[in-house]
Amino acid sequence: MSLVATDIVIPVWNGPVETRECLAALVEHAPDARLILLDAGGDPETGRVLHEFAEYLDDRVILLRTGGPACLVDTLNRGLALASAPLVIALRTSSFVTSGWLEPLQAAALGPDAGVLVPCLAPAGSLPRPEINRCDIPAEACRGSFTAIGITSRLYREIGGFDGGLDGAYWCLRDYSRRAWQAGFRTLAVEGPPVLYRDRAVYGSPERRERILWESMKSYRDRWGEEHGYCFCLAQDPAGEAIDRIFAVALEGARRGERFFVLAPSRTYRTIAAAGLHRLHEHIVVERLSHWFPARALRSAFSAQLEKYPDLQPVTGAEGLCAPGGVTGIPFAELERNFTRGEV
Repeated sequence: MSLVATDIVIPVWNGPVETRECLAALVEHAPDARLILLDAGGDPETGRVLHEFAEYLDDRVILLRTGGPACLVDTLNRGLALASAPLVIALRTSSFVTSGWLEPLQAAALGPDAGVLVPCLAPAGSLPRPEINRCDIPAEACRGSFTAIGITSRLYREIGGFDGGLDGAYWCLRDYSRRAWQAGFRTLAVEGPPVLYRDRAVYGSPERRERILWESMKSYRDRWGEEHGYCFCLAQDPAGEAIDRIFAVALEGARRGERFFVLAPSRTYRTIAAAGLHRLHEHIVVERLSHWFPARALRSAFSAQLEKYPDLQPVTGAEGLCAPGGVTGIPFAELERNFTRGEV
């Protein structure tokens, strides 16, 4: 399988040491990618590092002076507009790629509905995790991370860049993945060797950051509506068709930002895990119940979730579902109908 060409967008402001380490790792572990370096000014030493790499890489680099510090989102959008490869990866200078990190992302980008690609991320200095060094079928995520995020050119042509009116973090990324799904693209969590990161200094007063987050949350909810939590309490050994129907509805809802908690008896959990349904989406959490006193275990698990999420709604009224302790919840048919129409 041939892998797609890749542009890597890197906003740079100060930090000559970490900038050099970031770029050196890319030269070693992404030798065929083109780098788009966005120089926001800063100290002269960082500028010298950028020019040194630009001279060394020649036509494999675009070096753009952005005219001074700007918000991360605006800077990234300028870089995305310059990219032309089928896959674009945005990377911060506090991130360091490792051997084999890029190929799983390039392979995932070949999927017809691949939109946002989320690589494995790990703190710098953490112990190696051999179990992630594989490229299985990606599960879906609710958002990416500006630490490292991939965007296919097909998605960018459809929806453009990030919303600069939102915070340069959580809500902006959630919004982008919602826009991607609205346009028919998925946000995929791609397994493989990790991108390492270091913590960055946080600028601005806590009050200002809190205000930006609150305003971004409000803008997000005004645009997409309130998000809800639902609980599916599965019966012992439901039919395979019933399980598939339940998880199909959960997946549609998770792609719209809803959260789902699936409480499954031990044998039912094994069926779910064997089919890979427990890793469909990060907003679908499957909990395995103890096989001792299953009715009591179900009530206890539901009560624990309800304590953490007071607005959690149990879903009942379908084959394979049961009510925890006789609790009346939202009918499954209503949930299925609403998600199918896209009203939730």
